[in-house]
Amino acid sequence: MAGSSHVVDSTCEQELNKIAEQLKQFLDKNGKEKNSEKSASIFHQMGLFYKEQSKQDDSITKKLSLIRSAALLNAAVTRQPGNKQFKQSIRDFCSDLLKTAGAKILDADLLKIAQEVKEMVKEMRKKTNESLQQVNNIPYDVTIDEQKELEAEKITNIKTIQAQITENYKNMMKFVSNECEKIMGNSPSKYSITGMGSLARYEITPYSDFEHIILLEEGAQEKNNYPEVLEYFRWFSVIFQTIIINLQETIIPSVAIPSFKHVTKPGEKEFFDAFTKRGISFDGLMPHACKLPLGRMERTKKKPWTTELIKSVNEMLTYLDKDEDLKNGYRISDVLMSTCQVYGDEQIYQQFTEGVRNVLQSDQSSHHERLMQQLNEDLTNFDAFNCLNALFADSKFNIKRLVYRTSTLFISALGRFNSIDDGSSFAIIDQLNNKNIIDDETAHLLSYAVAVSCQVRLKVYMEKESQDDYVGEEQLYDVFDNKVFANLMDTVGDRSMVDYFAIADNLQNVLKSIDDLSNLKFNITLTPRDKFRMLRMLQLHDRIISEWESHSQEQPPNTSSQDELWIRYHVARAYCIMHKYKDSLLMLEWLEERDIEHHWLKGRRMREKACCLYYLDRFQEALQFIGRVKSEVLNLNLSDSRKYSLRGHLTYISALCQYKLKEYQLAIDQYMEVSEYFARVDQRDELWKEISRANCFYYIGLCLYDLGDYDAAITEAEKSLQHFEQHNGSVNDKCECYSLLGRCHLERDDYDKALKYFQTELDLRLQFVPNEKQDSDEKIKFARSTIQICQENLELEMLYWMSLTI
Repeated sequence: MAGSSHVVDSTCEQELNKIAEQLKQFLDKNGKEKNSEKSASIFHQMGLFYKEQSKQDDSITKKLSLIRSAALLNAAVTRQPGNKQFKQSIRDFCSDLLKTAGAKILDADLLKIAQEVKEMVKEMRKKTNESLQQVNNIPYDVTIDEQKELEAEKITNIKTIQAQITENYKNMMKFVSNECEKIMGNSPSKYSITGMGSLARYEITPYSDFEHIILLEEGAQEKNNYPEVLEYFRWFSVIFQTIIINLQETIIPSVAIPSFKHVTKPGEKEFFDAFTKRGISFDGLMPHACKLPLGRMERTKKKPWTTELIKSVNEMLTYLDKDEDLKNGYRISDVLMSTCQVYGDEQIYQQFTEGVRNVLQSDQSSHHERLMQQLNEDLTNFDAFNCLNALFADSKFNIKRLVYRTSTLFISALGRFNSIDDGSSFAIIDQLNNKNIIDDETAHLLSYAVAVSCQVRLKVYMEKESQDDYVGEEQLYDVFDNKVFANLMDTVGDRSMVDYFAIADNLQNVLKSIDDLSNLKFNITLTPRDKFRMLRMLQLHDRIISEWESHSQEQPPNTSSQDELWIRYHVARAYCIMHKYKDSLLMLEWLEERDIEHHWLKGRRMREKACCLYYLDRFQEALQFIGRVKSEVLNLNLSDSRKYSLRGHLTYISALCQYKLKEYQLAIDQYMEVSEYFARVDQRDELWKEISRANCFYYIGLCLYDLGDYDAAITEAEKSLQHFEQHNGSVNDKCECYSLLGRCHLERDDYDKALKYFQTELDLRLQFVPNEKQDSDEKIKFARSTIQICQENLELEMLYWMSLTI
């Protein structure tokens, strides 16, 4: 397929950039629209420009320009639904498209077809909502047998729901395919529209993209009319995509408008379409996506070739070749290994699936090598424990990354290693069980994890009425009052989320411990330690304490297995978080006598004890304890990163104690030491370590303020604020910096600057603290009082200068 690195000539590109530049005045600092009605006119203007530009484009870029035009014109209508001019522009576009495509039925109504599809979509979503409401959360107060029964019921219900959605989704795409064939006239070749991704895995949602290819009968590529055949299906695909775009659920960035990137300056956020409710659409045109028949149509410097997914069976099979796959750079071979028939000739699809099997069997060692490479990458990128750990400093989470992919990716990998063709995660688990690779209990646990992950994704999408993977707030107000875990629990209940992560973590740990999966046999059992660990990770501290009360009655009082030691650590941690410091200390002292061999547990116990002593105002005792154990950390059998982290935390608590004892210079020295420790921690902990360093800069500034060195305190507070801004620090953290800056300038009698900082702090707090709590909030009261002081002093200054002029 021909392609170009320049979609438009330089003059047209400049014109498009000018139009895109106009949009920036209507965007906020995050690249989102402030006034959608005004931006609608810009999208309309740009859509018409692409339509006109398509008349001068070559064959491929013509199609790309028309797809972009369709998306932009629809974006204008969604923002101004009553604008008759905008609506007429879409009607004209559809009419002109059919002429340009050489359609057989030139008066076909693409908008009417889209409206029929909308009704199907509406019905599918309604049924899905009704079905989801019948799936109940599993409570804690049930017996083990009742729990198993409820889990099995959830598995069955989610399987049924996913099968219904898949069938409805396929029927919609069959309908559109049939309409496109009627519009274009009889196809010059037999073909199969073949689905990929979540559709092939029976895990699609009512808001998912349609990832697919067009397979042509083998031998079509050798016929004289092959160029005409390809052109027929290219236009078929453009018309199909236009009908889907007319559903008005395609976000603008998915059609990859170059001008939006070109006009974005360093430090600015590129335009992000937060207005459009993202739903059923084609896969995006970004270089890393393009899982659609037209494929990757634009060349880039790093990838100077194009990829088309309209091919004969044997041509399509070449993408399974290792070198060809790596060249294309977005692992097209992975998605081609799991497909389903949507429309067209079933025999062609069967020839392709048979060809996939033959290719994989003919070079099994190379196939397994690539799978292992991908598996190891996924185990790093979608580590369930690390994904959860990252939430401690974040205000929202990505449900696809956090919940869905942390299990289904690895079940899919097990299927491929064991030559299991069925793409459904549930079916893969059943076949792994039938092959005695896993036992019945493991099959049940993995199926339950898949059911929970599908339920979470469906519930979030249905509640948002959009394929929006993010749950939570844009900005975290206070890291000690993080609602992100509560938001996660709300989706399917505490118990299901705890069990899900325990299962996903266990599965990943099994896969991490094995070098060759081809002869793998394994089982998973959830232990009390697994559950306590996940309760801690999900911040269900009160649940840990209540579970401990029942668990401790079932265990001998002096049990000291590794599992039991870890459970007691989690309980000690929960007591500390719940401000039960004396109870925590008692548990930690019990551990201190027994955890000699486990060095990571020993290190955590040191940190927790130092925290408890600090919160009990036993500062001297805490300092003595930290002084005694800090050197022991060097002898622990831990990675350098963990040693730096542990020494950093202990030194941080020591600095807090020194500050409380008014030993400000000692505290400053130790905060500087902490910052150096955290700078050496692994990259995977980048977010929290930078937030911790920002806290150190703040406290150094606070110490300098108390020492009366206001200029130096301002420097540190500004450094801290900059760090919090760069690394998504909480609103409260930023407010503390503004407050410190305000106090420093107040002490320097610079009332103008002090007022500016105090007002900024107050405005931020008022945005996040509920109205009913604002009058009693101590920090808001302090900000208001300091603002009043500044204003009174500025008035006195004004009166003084006025008196001099009389």
